[in-house]
Amino acid sequence: MRVGTGRTGLPAGFEVLLVASLVLVTVFLVYPLGVAVFRTLGEAPAGIAAIGKSIESGALLRVLRNTAIIVFGGAALATVVGAVLAFINERTDGSLGASGELLPLAPMIVPPIAGVIGWAILLDPRVGLVNGALKNILERVGITLDSGPLDIYTPTGLVFVTGLYLVPYVYLIVAAALRGLDASLDEASRVHGASPLRTMLRVTLPAVRPAIAAGALTAVIGGIGLFSVPIVLGTAARMDVISVHIYRLFEQFPPQTATGLMLSAAMVAVVQALLLAQRWLVPSEGHAVIGGRGGRAGLIRLGRWRRPAQGLAIGYLLATSVLPVLGLAIVSLQPFWTPIIDSAQFTLANYTFVLFENGPTSRAFVTSLGLGAATATAAVLIAALLLLGSRQSQGAVAKASDMVLTLPATLPHTVIGVAFLITFTPAPFKLYGTTTLLFLAYLAMALPFAARAAAAAASGIGADLSEASRIAGAGRGRTFLRILLPLSLPGLMAGWIIVFIHTAGEVTASSLLAGARNPVIGRVMTELWVFGSFPQLAAMSIVVTAVTSTGVAVMLYFTRRATLRG
Repeated sequence: MRVGTGRTGLPAGFEVLLVASLVLVTVFLVYPLGVAVFRTLGEAPAGIAAIGKSIESGALLRVLRNTAIIVFGGAALATVVGAVLAFINERTDGSLGASGELLPLAPMIVPPIAGVIGWAILLDPRVGLVNGALKNILERVGITLDSGPLDIYTPTGLVFVTGLYLVPYVYLIVAAALRGLDASLDEASRVHGASPLRTMLRVTLPAVRPAIAAGALTAVIGGIGLFSVPIVLGTAARMDVISVHIYRLFEQFPPQTATGLMLSAAMVAVVQALLLAQRWLVPSEGHAVIGGRGGRAGLIRLGRWRRPAQGLAIGYLLATSVLPVLGLAIVSLQPFWTPIIDSAQFTLANYTFVLFENGPTSRAFVTSLGLGAATATAAVLIAALLLLGSRQSQGAVAKASDMVLTLPATLPHTVIGVAFLITFTPAPFKLYGTTTLLFLAYLAMALPFAARAAAAAASGIGADLSEASRIAGAGRGRTFLRILLPLSLPGLMAGWIIVFIHTAGEVTASSLLAGARNPVIGRVMTELWVFGSFPQLAAMSIVVTAVTSTGVAVMLYFTRRATLRG
């Protein structure tokens, strides 16, 4: 890897800083993974033996079957809904306009753990708010039910909620493909007399089929690593999936480290195989389109189907944000979780309890929000330095930076949590139960998000600005600080907010790494659910949702501002 030289013939200071930072980040990410690999190889015989016994007893086979049902079922639902929503928003007059921008952001408005708990509050078969209303209606016509009629703690319920939170994986990929599709294809089909439906089925759909397949695979990858849905709903339904099973192996006493490591390695192997399949379907260099000049195709007029199409988009927004929050808000104001809504009993005592009176919950807010801010700042600074700074350096530095920063995106969060747990718990680190360990794991998981934001910000800055700065006599460090960084601030700020939201409500690694001394929001909310403190849990979820919603609003402001400036 060659770096630039200063006037003395020695490497210029800014290039030395870039390469040193790249080396440090590489070691930081690769070292825990390397330790996990060597530990896995060392304990492979014991792990294989334990897995064999688990297979004989049928326990592991049940976990794998549950995983396949929930992941593939949720991914299939997400593929259909995500592709249809992308088509409606990008190709038809059924688009919601500016409100349509919220479609891929809806799961960020309500953190998954809060949204899942919200759906449990709505559809619990005994005390769910929706079930309570339905039972009252049925009783008026002479039908009496002890529970239900709906039950969220079933395979169908798990697939439904999982699919809701996997839709953005499909939507973003398919929407991008539709935006890049040559408009002349649709126009030619319409000119030759094909109806809008026939054009969609015979032209548009085949053209974006690779993107749909890639979105489906991405949804499967996201489903494998999804933790919040199975830990809340799956536990009540007695349907553990692989991520929860690995968590339980490390949480039990004595911990089943060998088995957990082997299953984590298998999890990584499956994810990497799916990533290879995704790259094969959609190569990084893009795909060719038929025709010469592109352009945005004329929107398809849906006629009487316009309102149902908009209703589908609005329904998705309701399902991922409005309805769960409404259920959480009602229960958070009740002294006890009951399907009977009595406004005379409403109280703010639960909010006072979780914010000020209860030590674990109040400390969890301080710890998680502080860690979220620290992680977002560190991740964005690292990504900005390596990706923006390397634009002025040799190509090898830029390519290596992009590869290193996106490495954690190829690993499930469960695996990252396991790697940091077994690496930094023993001597000489002894970091288990500390905020430092959480920060390191959060930073590793946050770097891909920060890298995407920095890369997007960098793509909007012309290379001629850097050239002009150098011609005027400014060094690369000065160009970075005075030109590249200020111009990228709106995009970097959006990346900061994304990282902050993901970190503040993180559940997967937090469940493995957090302890009594450093409670965080994700783990405390999980424990409140297990212990049955539902009104306090609902109040905590509403507070977290208020924080993330504010963050999403600020992010939209900065991204819209950056778009207008562009």
